[in-house]
Amino acid sequence: MSTTDKPFRFKQFDVHQSRSAMRVGTDAVLLASWADVFEAKHILDVGSGTGVIALMCAQRSQDARIEAIEIHEGSAEDATINFEHSPWKSRLKIHVGDFLKIVSGEKFDRIISNPPYFSQSLRATDPSRSAARHDDYLPADAFLKQSKTLLTQEGIIALILPATQLERWVEEAARFKLFPRRICRVYTQPHKSATRVMLELSFLNFGEPVMESLLIERSPGEFSEAYKHLTKDFYTKW
Repeated sequence: MSTTDKPFRFKQFDVHQSRSAMRVGTDAVLLASWADVFEAKHILDVGSGTGVIALMCAQRSQDARIEAIEIHEGSAEDATINFEHSPWKSRLKIHVGDFLKIVSGEKFDRIISNPPYFSQSLRATDPSRSAARHDDYLPADAFLKQSKTLLTQEGIIALILPATQLERWVEEAARFKLFPRRICRVYTQPHKSATRVMLELSFLNFGEPVMESLLIERSPGEFSEAYKHLTKDFYTKW
């Protein structure tokens, strides 16, 4: 393990990330804290990166088996180390490869992902970082088509996206008979537009989805009680 690898410390586990294309960020923590994993038995984390979402799901859902898939070898190496050193290593498994090329008889009752979402925008100079952020590597239609084949009939897909991408993803999901069940708009500060949206999809059409909102900061440096409550089991700062 690299001596320069300073882990990101959570309350019950550490995340080493020196090899990863994308480091631990707020989006992943938000999604893994918010997603409905109640009574989940088999969870798939797509584009796992460091494995932080899979680890958080393992902490939240004590009976679930969690599999993660990551195409970037360095990130997968970090995830492997993080899984092995966690309290839940017997329930965590990492696959190195392309999500769109999975051929499996396995079904999952949760598929959770912080997917690449930048479309037709400037590329990062680091190719691995670019692949982690741009949706031409994992476009919405291809992601949803593959997820549909792996999801149980009562299963749930949970995603975090830029707020501007919500309509596009909901429209694409409808093509595959997947419907929004919960939508949470995320605001960084009051009086600003939502920057992110968390979305749950399922085959079951309940009509209008449950609408939620989450404010991260009441003012710069002053985190909201709702945000602290959502992430209290993970962040060490509260």
